Amino acid sequence: MRRIPTAAAAMAITALSLSACGTSEADPDATGEQASLTMPADESRCTEDKAGGTITMGTYVMLPSFSPGQGQVGVRGGAESAAVYDRLMRWNARTETFEPKLAESLESSENHTVWTLTLRDGVTFSNGDPLTAQDVAFTMDLHKDPATRSTAMTDVQQIERTRVVDPLTIEFTLAEPWSTFPVLLAGSAGEVIPEKAYEAAGPERWAREPVGAGAFTVADYVPNQEIVLKPNPTYYGGPVCPTLQFIQIPGSQATFEAFQNGEVEVGFLRGSKFADMAREADARGYEEITSAGRLVYMNNGAAGYDGILTDQRARQAVTHAIDRELLLGRLGDDTAQATSALLADSSRFYAGQEGPALDAARATELVAEVKQDMGWDGSLTLLVSDVPENREAGIVLKAMLDAVGFDVTVEVAPASTASARQFTGDYEMAIGGLATSDADPASTLASSLIPGGALNVSGVDDPAFADALSALKAAPDVESQKQAYAELQEVHNEVAPYAVFGNGVELVTIDESVKGISPTISSTMLFDGAFIEE
Repeated sequence: MRRIPTAAAAMAITALSLSACGTSEADPDATGEQASLTMPADESRCTEDKAGGTITMGTYVMLPSFSPGQGQVGVRGGAESAAVYDRLMRWNARTETFEPKLAESLESSENHTVWTLTLRDGVTFSNGDPLTAQDVAFTMDLHKDPATRSTAMTDVQQIERTRVVDPLTIEFTLAEPWSTFPVLLAGSAGEVIPEKAYEAAGPERWAREPVGAGAFTVADYVPNQEIVLKPNPTYYGGPVCPTLQFIQIPGSQATFEAFQNGEVEVGFLRGSKFADMAREADARGYEEITSAGRLVYMNNGAAGYDGILTDQRARQAVTHAIDRELLLGRLGDDTAQATSALLADSSRFYAGQEGPALDAARATELVAEVKQDMGWDGSLTLLVSDVPENREAGIVLKAMLDAVGFDVTVEVAPASTASARQFTGDYEMAIGGLATSDADPASTLASSLIPGGALNVSGVDDPAFADALSALKAAPDVESQKQAYAELQEVHNEVAPYAVFGNGVELVTIDESVKGISPTISSTMLFDGAFIEE
């Protein structure tokens, strides 16, 4: 059997000088590339003598609730959720390996269809109940249930059978081979829910008053405003030092200003221009490039939508109309991140895959054709969040689309509202992005492209995607996965479920006084070892 290293061998913290491909430690002068936001290597953790203080983090989109599967990624509540629940596995981007966390080990069969997880012995939830394999099985069932609305639902549904072998061991049998299955347990599905406590509380109460095995417990929660977490005195990983405060700040500009003014010690930012600001300010922290991190969602039929974007030609017209370099340039971002492809060229899986080309003439032809055939007047509505960078993107996109025959109306909504509307299909077009992790982009892509997928906010339903993604997940090594991504890209170019216009640059700035933070997938920061050093 193939074995993930034991928890004892896992590194407590990584040097936070990483990109999505995990290779940004080279000398920038030697490579000719701009340096990534860096943080010195730090293997220290909280000890009892360092306890106390409060670390405040400015979030991008606050965790909507503590219901299972809501904090999948850093851009949307991942840090808050992981702090309370912890995770079974952790992705180490520097070594490009998965490491056990709540788990002791994870083993795979040769064909990657059966995985055996062993839990750490002696771990308890914050209410004193022991962590068991039955709790893991219960958690997977919660994520599978569509009523839970878990962002991990698509991946968890790949588990055909869970078998509790003994109190600390569980066996997962998958519906098909999946060579990077550990990514599931490194995300929100790896946040174990205690069965007895959940059933006693009920879903509604649980969303605000969760019980987890993580380093923190909930002290106060005001949705879309503030979450305060206090140390869990029984945390298995040792002493927990600070109180954590997460606050909602509208936009990365305001978040970075709050960081510079000392109002927050940690700030989640999006956009290359903010990375440039951080570098110029000699900030330290963590930077990650996310493939397809900036895109225009198009409603293919979600929530009963039957408008013009159900016509593939209209969607293709949108993809050909966007001048991606011009768009990012107008936003003050690095035009090197402009792309129409699913994978960033910095991805370890990138092998020259290309998305749809800019072709205004073809876009104009397609719009005219659809107008004539469907008796349509060209009108579309574009939903954008109220953060300044998205407002500007909406203005530029409207101009580009109007130039080829569309008639776009821009609708602005608060960030939390815009995000919620995307997940409920209440939009026609919307500016958004995928929070892919280079640990396994296939996981996020599958969720966004398979019918019923938790991230399939466009409502796309094309069997060609299911076939291409099955081949991708079964691919046993990076070279074969590169070819599978090329085949997936070809399908995506034809169906055009959404229009990628750039990679996402996500960065977390961390004040020099804060130590012991470590990252995992999708820019999610783990605070279990954090402390403040005066």
